[in-house]
Amino acid sequence: MFNPKKAFTLIELLVVIAIIGILATVSVISLSNARAKSRDAKRVGDMKQIQTALELFFNDKGRYPNFDEWNTGSIFSTSTGATSTYMQVIPTAPTPNDGLCTVNQNSISYVPTSDGSSYSISLCLGGNTGALTSGPKCLTPAGIIDANCSCGDPITITSVANHTCTEGAPDYDQCTYDTVKIGSQCWMKQNMNVGNIVNGNVTQQSNDGQLEKYCYADDPSSNCPVYGGLYQWGETVQYLNGASNTADWSPAPTGNVQGICPAGWHIPTHNEYTALERAICTSGSCLADFPLDIITTGWRGTDEGGKLKEIGTSHWISPNTGAIDSYNFTALPAGDRLTNGSFFSQGAGAFFWSSSISGFNAWLRYLVSN
Repeated sequence: MFNPKKAFTLIELLVVIAIIGILATVSVISLSNARAKSRDAKRVGDMKQIQTALELFFNDKGRYPNFDEWNTGSIFSTSTGATSTYMQVIPTAPTPNDGLCTVNQNSISYVPTSDGSSYSISLCLGGNTGALTSGPKCLTPAGIIDANCSCGDPITITSVANHTCTEGAPDYDQCTYDTVKIGSQCWMKQNMNVGNIVNGNVTQQSNDGQLEKYCYADDPSSNCPVYGGLYQWGETVQYLNGASNTADWSPAPTGNVQGICPAGWHIPTHNEYTALERAICTSGSCLADFPLDIITTGWRGTDEGGKLKEIGTSHWISPNTGAIDSYNFTALPAGDRLTNGSFFSQGAGAFFWSSSISGFNAWLRYLVSN
């Protein structure tokens, strides 16, 4: 029977208030988590819509928008004779930033390549969203990849070309790479080291549907983890347009070549190497255009190599002339593999392919100990 005169004791009242407080706290936390997940889902959804709009722009104009076009706040094209609008308003990142994302990482930053053949857009997820983990991410034409677009931050890859990156043995892959900005360019600091190991003494790399690498002196445990893999030119460009060598590269591409690089990265062109040289060189010779006549003019840019090489003789043989590593690039002398299957010049030289050709040859750059 109900007694209208019965009331709560002080203890009972405090217990009720405590329970209400706990329930309210749980509700606020749940609501906060739900809102954070909703913001992450919106970030991913916005990126997919932006990617679609950028592809429509590319189909219309044969390139992606430049900075000025992006900064209009819309994605549109007028090349068809009338304005075609692919995205009326480019989304901004939902706020606040979530998880461990900083304010800068949370903001959407669009960076096109100079020739308009590719782009990267930075974003950051506060928590796991679908198959994507939390943290900085990068949107490229290939989709959202698990990497930080910002130069100077390390990038981690899971797959590249015809290979899934697995850190360590048996192939001694390196799946995380440091990056460094030199001039206006972003470079990987370490040499690429992914692929199935093949015996350099007896095997030529070939277009067999697998990414392949040599380890200097066929010693994968000592050399690949330190110096990176060695790749023939055709393997480097991943046999694009039938390119086992420069003679049968038809047609030679005019844009960037991804080759063995992860999504959003590419094999440097001859002109990009030249831009690097001009960004770091202080001698007059490196300001001239290639090719220089070595006999009459001398070696190009005699002060450039030292600014890129690791200091000392831990890896480079003496004298390691001029090595001051001005830009923290820390180039190592990985050596090379000759066409007869022998290995040569580890400690004395570092050799870097380009994706540019001249006649039957490919442009390259190299650093030497002297």
